[in-house]
Amino acid sequence: MSPEGWRQFLAERLVWKDRTGSTNDDARELALGGAPAGTVVVAEEQTAGRGRKGAQWFCAPGEGLAFSVVLVPQWPREQWAWTALGAGVAVCEALEQVGLEPEIKWPNDVLLEGRKVCGILVESPGARVVAGIGLNVNGGSFPEGVAAVSMEQMAGRSFQREGILEAVWRALLEVSGRQVEEISAAVWERLAWREEEVEILPEGRRGRIVGLGVHGELRVECGSGEELLTDAGSLRRAAPSSR
Repeated sequence: MSPEGWRQFLAERLVWKDRTGSTNDDARELALGGAPAGTVVVAEEQTAGRGRKGAQWFCAPGEGLAFSVVLVPQWPREQWAWTALGAGVAVCEALEQVGLEPEIKWPNDVLLEGRKVCGILVESPGARVVAGIGLNVNGGSFPEGVAAVSMEQMAGRSFQREGILEAVWRALLEVSGRQVEEISAAVWERLAWREEEVEILPEGRRGRIVGLGVHGELRVECGSGEELLTDAGSLRRAAPSSR
């Protein structure tokens, strides 16, 4: 696909790559050079896409979206950890516009019926933030063992990727201007496994999600009322306890 369709709404803020290693790396360089908020790097093919903690991200050329947006959050720097959850809210709002019912899996994934449709990687170069987003739009060819799904698979129809990118991009800029309290409420409304028992990895501790901390941490009630506040690790729904 040519970049002309994207440029209809992004104009000079678009940086188009037919093929690149990582849009986050490209956007990071632009951010360090003072690129304005809203600058977006879009790649048709990404050869070294990565997720949180170095996990590999797969995005089929011509089917999904791989892009990174430069943001300048309006919150104090100690609250910039909210950017990943805020990006999750933005993706959810864009998908809700086309009739889907996404959920946010803390801290940086978006799910459709329990399967991953979007991964988010946020980095903070200098005075700016880069939000990298990999979104499965059309198709459905994923590596073996990956519990992923595309928007097309869930909706039963294909989508125009330019329109989805525009919706997410606009939502990202809008969400980054909201108060943290508003973002927290929007996350909680869409949080996967809210008030359910989960397992926190790699420790293997189990508990019930009861809320979010002031910096976007997960509040989990474990055992006899003990509350765990975590900003690391990963999460999965807990298997039923054997009796």
